[in-house]
Amino acid sequence: MCGFVGMFKKSPLSESEKEIVTKMSETMAYRGPDEGKMLFFENLVLAFRRLSIIDLEKGSQPFEYGERFVGIFNGEIYNYRELRAQLIEKGYEFKTNSEIEVMLTLYSVEGESFINKLRGMFAFSFYDKEKNTVMLGRDPFGIKPLYYIEREGQVYFSSESKVFYLDPALDKTLIDEEQLQHYFTYQYIPEPSTLHPEIRILPAGSYMMLDFSAEREVRVEKYYTPTFTPVKSDDFEKRAEELREIVETSVKYHMISDVDVGTFLSGGIDSAVITATASKLNPGIKAFTVAFGEKEYSEIDEASGIARHLDVEHIKLVAGLEDFKRAFDKVVYHLDFPVADPSTMAIYLICEEAARHLKVVLSGEGSDELFGGYKVYGETLTSDKINALPSLIKAPLSFASKILPEGVKGKALLYRGTTPLEKRYVGNAFIFDEKEKKKILKTASDRVHFSDLTKDIYADVQGLPGITKMQYVDMNTWLRGDILVKGDRLSMAHSLEVRVPFLDKEVFEFARKLHTEDKLSHGTTKYIFRHAFRDLVNPETVMRPKLGYPVPVRKWLKNELYDWAKDIITNSSADAYIDKKEALRMLDAHREGREDNYRKLWVVLVFMRWYDLFVGR
Repeated sequence: MCGFVGMFKKSPLSESEKEIVTKMSETMAYRGPDEGKMLFFENLVLAFRRLSIIDLEKGSQPFEYGERFVGIFNGEIYNYRELRAQLIEKGYEFKTNSEIEVMLTLYSVEGESFINKLRGMFAFSFYDKEKNTVMLGRDPFGIKPLYYIEREGQVYFSSESKVFYLDPALDKTLIDEEQLQHYFTYQYIPEPSTLHPEIRILPAGSYMMLDFSAEREVRVEKYYTPTFTPVKSDDFEKRAEELREIVETSVKYHMISDVDVGTFLSGGIDSAVITATASKLNPGIKAFTVAFGEKEYSEIDEASGIARHLDVEHIKLVAGLEDFKRAFDKVVYHLDFPVADPSTMAIYLICEEAARHLKVVLSGEGSDELFGGYKVYGETLTSDKINALPSLIKAPLSFASKILPEGVKGKALLYRGTTPLEKRYVGNAFIFDEKEKKKILKTASDRVHFSDLTKDIYADVQGLPGITKMQYVDMNTWLRGDILVKGDRLSMAHSLEVRVPFLDKEVFEFARKLHTEDKLSHGTTKYIFRHAFRDLVNPETVMRPKLGYPVPVRKWLKNELYDWAKDIITNSSADAYIDKKEALRMLDAHREGREDNYRKLWVVLVFMRWYDLFVGR
């Protein structure tokens, strides 16, 4: 895990441009505190910050392969040893045991198509001196980030977007108002856009070729699209055994490291399976848990039970209000663009604690998207049946869902059953609808609708079951824009590498074929996954519902954080975008218990603080 930044130009680099990239690299030194190195060419500069994990002595970057190729790479390639062995059989020799040398060797042999052989999480930049071209690539699921700015005859690229704000040519006051409107629904800005109209992120499973001598100077190619093709199987037990073997193999690959590896451990099945499997490979492994003081916001007791059952060393962090306040600005800063997920606060703090002990941890992200783990997925069992009814029956049910008062039992069920997913589901979070945005967001426009971003996604999964559609939407929105962003940015803020064994090409190849009954059965979600590992963890963990990283924001905004939130709203410089009067009304209504506004308020507070840190001041 590292970080890099570079600039590739049609014309020679100026001294001032070299200085800018140097400052950009220094700004994200926390991504790679072990080493900082730069290489300058006539029209290219590559800067790298290294967190040493594989081949500690010889894995320095930028790496020069022969006289022709130079590369930088952030992430881990879990099958690099196999690829290295295959290349040695063909007569290629290696000077290091590093992944970057294997990648560049493979690139020299196979060109652009080499990326299809990589198993891991990665973002890279490879320079071909002979052709004067640069190839940028990103892993299939978007675990590792790769931002860029494309201008005429010039491309910046980086592991983090905040460094671009050091470029004097960038107008820092620009806000993409359409994406801001989407942020107020999604609580993040879905890829490949950002909140700045010039800054983009290379889509997951894509690569970019930069060739200023070609007709298409900048060419983006999609090399991997995770699609679902459910298949019903008569042999459930065999399928469960196969799932277990694939997951255990993935964990084994993700344990490859020349430094110690730990795990994050919550009270749920995902992290328990990761920890249990990893502890069989390394009995001395450390597991880390974070919680806030209040009982209803703590999974420490459940995690402690898992740790005792597995007999692993358990490191627990109990955080409080002052930890929360101390971390808030740092979280907003390190996320680059606003991500209004309250769990970011807990993730930042547990990464901070884990980094005191080691450099690498395994985490359970991705399991819910692959195996159907979110509670909301369970709604499809009933809503699909209602939606399949004849129009003559559905019409009055739809009418009833509109006229029934809020809070009446069954109203939400009727709405879901009579409203197509495409018109109501945009991912795991839905904060403001278009009508609500007009009250708080001054730039809200009728030309923008939350479904604009998902219509093409739904077009890919027409005819598939409701749960499969929801999984596909979440993989293309929520997973990439929220889950993986907070995992990468907040861990790297502490020079910590987080690996996600469930987000592996081989694991997905299995998961994509699961049938609805494999996922939703026996009154629970991701049933086949729970069944496959039922003997590995303590029995109560197998069926425990997902809690995540709960943070008492709802409670604190009524009392302990009320004045803090009021100060942010009152003193923010984001007046051109936020109606402060409405924001304060929402805060008071929440405090008095008239409305539950904590998620909406968090979206507002995170944006206002981001604006003050990056734009207004």
